[in-house]
Amino acid sequence: MRGWGVVALLAMTAPAWAHKLATHSTAEERRLAGIGSSTWVFLERQLAQRSMVAFTEPVHEEITNRIYGCNGDCGGREALDAPGPVLAGVRWNDDPPFRMSANQARGMGCKTQETIRFETQPLCWGSLFADANKGAAAGKRYGPGDAMLYRTHFGDLQFLHAMASRDGETAADTKAKLMGWMEFAWRTAQGEYSLDTRLKDSTIPAIQQAFGRSEWRVLDLYTQGASGGLRRYYQDVAFGSLLHALQDSYAAGHVEREAASGLRQCTIGADRVAAPGAILEFHAYNRQDHGRHAEADTRTAFLRRFEEKGNVVEVGRVLLRARDEKRGWDDVRPFFDCVFALQAPNAPAGPGEFGRGQGTD
Repeated sequence: MRGWGVVALLAMTAPAWAHKLATHSTAEERRLAGIGSSTWVFLERQLAQRSMVAFTEPVHEEITNRIYGCNGDCGGREALDAPGPVLAGVRWNDDPPFRMSANQARGMGCKTQETIRFETQPLCWGSLFADANKGAAAGKRYGPGDAMLYRTHFGDLQFLHAMASRDGETAADTKAKLMGWMEFAWRTAQGEYSLDTRLKDSTIPAIQQAFGRSEWRVLDLYTQGASGGLRRYYQDVAFGSLLHALQDSYAAGHVEREAASGLRQCTIGADRVAAPGAILEFHAYNRQDHGRHAEADTRTAFLRRFEEKGNVVEVGRVLLRARDEKRGWDDVRPFFDCVFALQAPNAPAGPGEFGRGQGTD
């Protein structure tokens, strides 16, 4: 009975994973993360997935595969142009593995002695998501000390999805956090940080603000609970996480952009690409209608923007080449600054046209 109760909760508060993401990973991802396949967990996934089917197109996977050279049928779990660890990183922003104390997870049906993520504890995950959604709707703010799921979807870490942490946050503040995350992820992807690097030792303000009071290492952030070899590829995981945030900045439920003219260009060395439209407003998720948000994250929505100048695949391919060339952050920072150019730095964040109770005309 507990399972069906959580399924009902998920149906009412189904997570709108930005630029939709499949709820289950590739076989290679599961092997690297050491994710088992017990009958009970399989059944839990099936129960939870019944209410999430509308939110589970593998759009993030398709975009990433296209960045890695796929030009044909690039969707689905069998399209594997992108390395498994990179796809694991793309998945990380939406479903980061985390731990909670028994007191924090009281009444949620969670095994707190184990790592929590959708694939390993789907009903627990669904209960937590519903609880976070309820708290956010009542005005609660989540930050350091709260579970990662609460923070990434409804709290201070919404910059992982190219979103503001709350209504009213200025575009300049959100961009600063997003740029800080891109710097941290890029430096990690290029091997500047090891698995044992403590996040509190980072000099990046966004990382200090988010994790400066913790003892977390890079290992704990990106590969919590991984037991199948994923930690050997943590740099790829970091790069995948960076790509996820980039991709989300093109989703209308996250960011409102101007139409791209094709005249402005973003460059890394001699490599250049047409710039995407400037950002008019970052959105905040807390007061959005989750169903309407999800409609803007479909494959259909992605394909409409795929034909535009400076689309996310073109931009991602420039970044992939820069990574292969082992370029440092100082080389790529102006490129990110260009991709996230602001039309109005003081523009306050809000739900955009996706607010709860707003019309659909």
